[in-house]
Amino acid sequence: MLSTDNWCLKVAERIYGPYTTKQLEDFATQGRLSAQSLIAPAGGKIWRVAQQYPNISEILSGGNSRKKRFGKNSAHTERSMPEEGAISNFIIVFDVVSGAASRLEHIVRNIGPAFRLTDNVWAVTSDQSVMGIKNTLAPHLQIREPIFVVDAQRARSAWQNFVPETHSKLTKAWTSRFG
Repeated sequence: MLSTDNWCLKVAERIYGPYTTKQLEDFATQGRLSAQSLIAPAGGKIWRVAQQYPNISEILSGGNSRKKRFGKNSAHTERSMPEEGAISNFIIVFDVVSGAASRLEHIVRNIGPAFRLTDNVWAVTSDQSVMGIKNTLAPHLQIREPIFVVDAQRARSAWQNFVPETHSKLTKAWTSRFG
């Protein structure tokens, strides 16, 4: 496989990047990059899941000592953290004004057992990753319609369609609070 420091991500048929390996490491720490995320070396045309690249797979498997651990007691958190693919509990927050939570109800219910907490918030149980759930819902959102997904058991989150200022605040708050 290629050894590169410039990567692109493909999410819902959209291409993002290029990003450095360090940025991908940060994305993994934030729960925005999973072993199943589609990536390619910058300029590449063949998309593979991240775990197929040895250096990225090492980051995702926790082989990199700089990877952040969530919670106050990281030793306890590591023992109690469910593995990827295990059943987990998620909170999905949709935009209130657009009515996306109602419009996408059938898709949310197909993700796993779900119940509506409020007009725009769903609780879902699934074996998908937080990125998998976001990527399942994203193609059905309207342009610039925000979504925020939290994996309550793995302390990970994913979001989309927030303005850069909000995105920056979410990233800072989520990673500094749980990092």
